[in-house]
Amino acid sequence: MAPYLGLRGMPLVIFITAACSTGFLLFGYDNGVFSGLTTDVLFLETMGNPDATLLGFIVAVYELGCLAGAIASAVWGEMMGRRQLTVWGSAVLIVGTVIQCSSYGRAQMIVGRIVTGLGMGGITSAVPVWQCETTPAYMRGRTIAIELSSLIVGIVIAYWIDYGCSGYTNSFQWRFPIAFQIVFAFALIAMCFLLPESPRWLASHAREQEALAIICLLRDGTAEDERVASEYNEIRDAIALEAEESGSWKDCFTDGGIMGWQRVAIACSCQALQEFTGTNIITYYAPYVMVHSVGLSSQQALLLSGGLQLWFLVAFILDKIGRRKLFIFGSLGMGSCMLISGLTIMAGGKSNGIGAVVMLYMFQAFFTWGWMSNMWCYPSEILPLRIRQRGSALSVVWQWLITFLVVEITPVGIQNIGWKLYIVFCILNWASIVVVYFFYPETSGKTLESIDFLFASQSSLRQVVKLSKQNKIDDVGLAREVQAQVHEKHEEKRVERVEKTVE
Repeated sequence: MAPYLGLRGMPLVIFITAACSTGFLLFGYDNGVFSGLTTDVLFLETMGNPDATLLGFIVAVYELGCLAGAIASAVWGEMMGRRQLTVWGSAVLIVGTVIQCSSYGRAQMIVGRIVTGLGMGGITSAVPVWQCETTPAYMRGRTIAIELSSLIVGIVIAYWIDYGCSGYTNSFQWRFPIAFQIVFAFALIAMCFLLPESPRWLASHAREQEALAIICLLRDGTAEDERVASEYNEIRDAIALEAEESGSWKDCFTDGGIMGWQRVAIACSCQALQEFTGTNIITYYAPYVMVHSVGLSSQQALLLSGGLQLWFLVAFILDKIGRRKLFIFGSLGMGSCMLISGLTIMAGGKSNGIGAVVMLYMFQAFFTWGWMSNMWCYPSEILPLRIRQRGSALSVVWQWLITFLVVEITPVGIQNIGWKLYIVFCILNWASIVVVYFFYPETSGKTLESIDFLFASQSSLRQVVKLSKQNKIDDVGLAREVQAQVHEKHEEKRVERVEKTVE
């Protein structure tokens, strides 16, 4: 049988997108499934009827597992490659899920949550990088849009399975929703065995002929085709540009002539700021919020939360106007929604409760438009090739660290300071606008290698941001000039090596 089911060109890219989308769907399901359980009487009884602090820990300990998984990915992920890391992450997640759904006590559930998180930390470190490194620049926005739609579908499925199982009067009510994610994990493993590794990872590990063969398959061409040769040469030149770096941990914290540490800082801050928007208050605790903040019944909260996630999916739009503008637009809208939600909850009453629910729906829309449509591709776009896996994993570490913080404090915050918690997140959302405006370059529509050359062509991050916003020939010309210089040096060294070999 021909490799990769005989697929070439766009069908092969679509198949990779389907695999990565399954990873995101699993991520969404895993995040959303516990939301309905936070008000489930049978589940809470099995867990010993935990108070708000302990309930927050049971939910949030999963993030600690994800954090550990992301750290492990940062250490070993580059050696394993994108596909193998995804497979191992899925396998570990399956083990953790079995531990969870067979739990008969708090301790076993906590262990299962940590193990599941370990696997998810690996998946979320590998999948966005794999997608970005195999997709043509002009398609990255669309493929990430497809994946994030899948993430939202995963959350929607989790919410409605929670709601559908809520009518059972035994432990099936909460065990089945947890167990169901195993289906997605097995599907992801199966697809990984049928798909190629990233050509950029292969090239950076001195497997250039394999990398060229994969590019030929992905672009449905031959080594002589101009577009295949151009992409292959860009990858080789980017590797040559970073040749002084070893691809080690040290390179994540040094400049290296390509603003290495600055780009890692941008990737990490991007993930952290996404969590500081307060989105996981909704993802993990929508029913809890509607019961304890708005004053709805448990059944009403489950139903409205399911509708909230459907709205999440309806609100999703394709990224067509650039990363920076969407980040800023989303943060402005989310901050406003948090402010209005806090004020309506403070005022109290049925009408104000309805207003608060409407604002939660609008918050989901702004988050989808602004941050969800961007942030899973942005770190992979901004990072240099040699440290892309480590830098991406470090950014995911920050995501899970801040998620743990937010998920841990939410029940306690709602219980102790009530409506003021929403004002805190309003301020955090608006503060992120300043960070994006001054420090986040535009990456939409640019090849990963041209972003490398753009950073190498400038002496400060502010200059990179300024040129990237123009999106004209200025940044392209400078990037190409640096690439030409690197390519010339690379060829000179290659000729020298050949001459020495002949001698």
